[in-house]
Amino acid sequence: MDDAGEIHAFGRSLRRESSVWSRGGEELFSRSSRDEDDEEALRWAALEKLPTYDRARTAVLAMPEGELKEVNVEKLGAQEKHALLQRIAWVGDDHERFLSKFKDRVDRVGIQLPTIEVRYDNLNVEAEAYVGSRGLPTILNTYANVLE
Repeated sequence: MDDAGEIHAFGRSLRRESSVWSRGGEELFSRSSRDEDDEEALRWAALEKLPTYDRARTAVLAMPEGELKEVNVEKLGAQEKHALLQRIAWVGDDHERFLSKFKDRVDRVGIQLPTIEVRYDNLNVEAEAYVGSRGLPTILNTYANVLE
């Protein structure tokens, strides 16, 4: 009985979406990003109602044409996997931004990451440090450091 309600709600969403396209004219292209975000939120809400097994293997993917598509993660092709990874975690070479994005996602979901405390007794650490031009990792400096 619950499935019928979900199908009905999904059908309503599709009718609403098709009515936007049937209007035509300038209004067709004036669709705001807020509407697109709302549509994506509706899709995610529908996914949240799926059983846990199905929900863990389903994602909403933004296709190159700009449309949103629900896909089974296990059956993705190479290009679709790449697009999904780009959407989830790609931040270029900025690792700090990646970690902050990851932390925000973990905080939003409410996952408590485990903390580990390490204690040492009688720990002694020795290190050599080269100051100035000698600290640069050049071939000449490496050989000089090894010979020393």
